[in-house]
Amino acid sequence: MKAVVWHALGDIRLDDVPEPTIKDPYDAIVRITTSAICGTDLHFVRGTMPGMQEGRILGHEAVGVVEEVGPEVRNLRPGDRVVVPSTVACGTCSYCRAGYYAQCDNANPGGPRAGTVFFGGPEAAGGLDGLQAEYARIP
Repeated sequence: MKAVVWHALGDIRLDDVPEPTIKDPYDAIVRITTSAICGTDLHFVRGTMPGMQEGRILGHEAVGVVEEVGPEVRNLRPGDRVVVPSTVACGTCSYCRAGYYAQCDNANPGGPRAGTVFFGGPEAAGGLDGLQAEYARIP
């Protein structure tokens, strides 16, 4: 599939990359139909946000169609149209239950003090590939 990939400061390319797959039981695979450039993407291009690794797919927000869901996904079905926000949340911690999804205690593999997880950013932000691609894995 095609995706917008970060290689180095100022070096962003449209590359052929492998299609994402379900990794965890609560994942979904979404076929992206619309994506946009976010101001945060520009930080990565300019180098004002450190920690990017070569090969990271960029992009934070998208609209798409669910193609596949993991066995524990209960509220989505293939064919559903979805909006994918920039941040990732568990949906069950105290912050998520209060509606503060960007403050999620559980989404970041670095632990509760590691900060917000978002698509297409550095490892410290969760290390997830972004949404400027034909398909994306959505935890």
